[in-house]
Amino acid sequence: MKKRLIWIVVLGILGLAADQGSKIWARDTLKGQPSITLIQDYLYLEYHENPGSAFGLLRSVPGARYILIGVGLLALILVWSMIRKVEKRRTMGDIAFALVAGGAIGNIIDRVYIGRVVDFIVMHWQHSFTWPAYNVADALLVVGVALMILVLGRAPDGAKAPARPRSAKGKKKKAR
Repeated sequence: MKKRLIWIVVLGILGLAADQGSKIWARDTLKGQPSITLIQDYLYLEYHENPGSAFGLLRSVPGARYILIGVGLLALILVWSMIRKVEKRRTMGDIAFALVAGGAIGNIIDRVYIGRVVDFIVMHWQHSFTWPAYNVADALLVVGVALMILVLGRAPDGAKAPARPRSAKGKKKKAR
């Protein structure tokens, strides 16, 4: 368990470092500048600060910063409790836990130190639909949660699915 926990922590720290490093770069490079086109009509880098949560929810709610810090901390506690309770997990589960933890901590750090989350990745669909700006932490959270959903409910490593009962049809009865 200790080796796996160390592996999870290291992976989470790598995700957190990628998130915080990219946000520092975005503040230094993109803030106050025009957007940078990566893929014309689809993908841009553009600086935003989001005081709310995903899709701008809670943006105008007084105290939303503290509510969202609390939600992030609760998510970390949930992830930690899941790690401790699950004895056998697939590697995909470990990766999911690490990604969720790294993403949650990345956004908590922003909320604690600057009061809002730095977002800078913007996706368009030929300018007729624009996805809300997001960051590396958000991507880590989405991928981590998607992996957790795939892992939950699956049999642990080495476990076999329960055998299906055989149908009574086609069986010959023994004569007594």
